[in-house]
Amino acid sequence: MHKRTFMFLEQLILKHNAHEKALNIKQMHDGLDFQYKQQSHANRIINFVTTNFVARHKSSRQLVSHDEQSGDSKYKYSNILELAPICKDDLVILQPKLQKSLGGIGPLILVYKVTTSVHIVDVHTMRTHEIDTTNYWKYMFKALCTKDRLTRFIVLNVEEVDFDVNTSRAAAR
Repeated sequence: MHKRTFMFLEQLILKHNAHEKALNIKQMHDGLDFQYKQQSHANRIINFVTTNFVARHKSSRQLVSHDEQSGDSKYKYSNILELAPICKDDLVILQPKLQKSLGGIGPLILVYKVTTSVHIVDVHTMRTHEIDTTNYWKYMFKALCTKDRLTRFIVLNVEEVDFDVNTSRAAAR
C-alpha cells in the first residue's frame, strides 16, 4: 500500500472517529491490525473503508468453543481489507480487455484521482475515464511508475517529422 494512501486512511479514520470501538490497534508490515469485541464493531470500519476507498473485503470465522448442552458457540472472526495499491499520479498500463471496455483508450494511462473509483486519463488523447471498484479488482493493474519517479515538464512546441522507414533502414546499414 502507498504511504500516501495509508496516511490519508489514517487521517480519515481519526477525523470520523471510526476507530472508537477498537480494543487494540497494532501496526503490521503492510497495514494495521484492528481488534474488536463484537463483529458489528468490525463491520462498521469495514463499511467505512469500502465506502471511501477502492477496497475489497474477505472474512472468515473459526469456532473457539461449543457447549453441546446449551447449544452456545463462540467464534473468532477475521476480516481482511485490501486497498488498491495505486495512488494519484501513478503511471499504469491497462490490460487489452479493460482498454476495449473503456472505449479503446491507449494502454498507457495516468491516475489523477483515487476515491471509491479510480479516475484515469489517457496520456495520448487526454480522455478521462472512471474505473469502479468491481472492474479494478477484476483487471487489477499496478503502478508502472510512481509520482516520485516521474518528471514534470511542459511542452512548448510540437513539430511533425516526416519519417520514411525505407530511408532510415538504408542509413542504418
